[in-house]
Amino acid sequence: MDTTTEFCTFDEMVAVLSRNALQALVQDWWSRLERAIRDFCARRGEQPRERISDLISKRLPAHSGITVQLIHELHEMRMLRNAVAHGDAPPLTAREAEAYARRAWEISWYLVKFDELKT
Repeated sequence: MDTTTEFCTFDEMVAVLSRNALQALVQDWWSRLERAIRDFCARRGEQPRERISDLISKRLPAHSGITVQLIHELHEMRMLRNAVAHGDAPPLTAREAEAYARRAWEISWYLVKFDELKT
């Protein structure tokens, strides 16, 4: 008998993980967001292998539609992910972890759909 939990929606997944694996949720969604940033840059002919902090600081701002506020938010999210990964993060609540995952999902979607949204 297979006892693996399968989630059908983002909300189901986040609801469970935000209560049971806060740090894993943050790290997982940062990883997904980082991939979206790297793919966004690669589609524009940039080197996606650069350090993620450089892509955020130097490459993303060159594109219209990427706001200063978004750049700042990405840096904040990266710093929280790093603190979580290295055990230096302040205690997170389930609500904070859920909000982090949801925002990473929204930004990732925006970056993937960026070209379609601009036309």
